[in-house]
This record gives sequence, structure tokens and C-alpha cells, in this order.
Amino acid sequence: MAAYLRGQIARLANVNPETLRYYENEGLIPRPERSESGYRLYSEDTLERLAFIRNAKACGFTAKEIRKALAKSEEGAGTAEPSWGVAAFLGAIDGKLAALDAEIAEREKTKAMLIGLKANLESADRHPDVDSTLRILRMDR
Repeated sequence: MAAYLRGQIARLANVNPETLRYYENEGLIPRPERSESGYRLYSEDTLERLAFIRNAKACGFTAKEIRKALAKSEEGAGTAEPSWGVAAFLGAIDGKLAALDAEIAEREKTKAMLIGLKANLESADRHPDVDSTLRILRMDR
């Protein structure tokens, strides 16, 4: 099994070496073994876990949520962290999807306002007056 030094695994996982320390302290990755000379040695499993953490963070999961998801996969391994059941995990995913849908809706509104402002500027070929701009951006309500 491959063993990686802190800098090596940080490069491979595209994280800052200090992020590894944070993840260790948060219980997201196991504390690494040490070499005879005291260097931290990270396993291939840790590299895979770092990829999971990166993807989960990109989906909006918090460190606490990620820890619960990881704890489920380690049940029986002596972790003290309560894990998520399938229903709880699905509920968390539904919450992330709802938040994402709301964000997309807000972004679509912003896009529509910018398109309207652009069209107004192009048709008038001049800077619109304040009232027109407020109306286009729907700030007059």
C-alpha cells in the first residue's frame, strides 16, 4: 500500500497541507501513521477520502455533515461520531437540492435584470436615467 508524505498527499488531493491538519482535527481523515523519523505517512484510503470530502464540500455539505456521512461507512470501526441513516442522508440531500434550486432562481432573476438593463442601454445608446434603471432592476417596488 502506498504511503504519502504530507506535501505529497496535499499536492495529489489539491489541498493545502494545513487543510490536512484541520481535517485530522475535525475527524474527517484519520490521524496518519508516523515513519521511523517521525514524518506523517498518509494512505491511499486517505487520498480517496480527501476526494470524497472535496466533492461533498462542492455539493454544499458542512464538515459536520461530511463527518456523519463518513461515520456511516465506518460503523463497527469504533467511531464515536453518530452516523446518518439513509433517511437522514436523503433529507440532507433534499435540503441541499432545495437550497440550490433557490439559488438558481435568484441567479435567473439577476440574469433577467441584467439582460433588461443591457437591452435598455443598447436601444437608447446612452446611459438610462435613474428611474429607468431602478424600474429595469425592479428596485422601485
